[in-house]
Amino acid sequence: MLYLMRLNALPAVRYVAILLFSLVLSSPLYAQTENEVYCYIKKAGIKHPEVVLKQAIYESGHFKSNIFKKRNNLFGFRHNKYIVFDSWQSCIDYYKRWQDKYYKDDSIEYYKFLQHRNFSGRLKFRYDTQLKHTKIKDDLVCLDDKNENTKQ
Repeated sequence: MLYLMRLNALPAVRYVAILLFSLVLSSPLYAQTENEVYCYIKKAGIKHPEVVLKQAIYESGHFKSNIFKKRNNLFGFRHNKYIVFDSWQSCIDYYKRWQDKYYKDDSIEYYKFLQHRNFSGRLKFRYDTQLKHTKIKDDLVCLDDKNENTKQ
């Protein structure tokens, strides 16, 4: 009889596990798509949003790295250790402050700027080339872009 009760309890346990898993995935803490990250990058007012998205994809292993999952750190920011952010959005906000502090000359190609700043932290590594070859899988359309297109 105890064995039968356990069998009957399994569907309920599975249901709860699936429900919890879906709640975690729909949480704003975890980026769902490239488009979601891209739109937040644009909303934050970051220059060269496509390049910055490629950085996020490259640095976070397409949003699957442990540094991203455990620290919400999309870009590999560190001060001795990797920085822990409250959310992936706060990491993008940090990137905006970093960009405002260091990217002063808009005439410099952004890929070259990142290479010159040694963003990767590895000397003689062609970070700019890696980013140029990083593919964006999603179509990038933000709600604001749709509104702008309908106004014209």
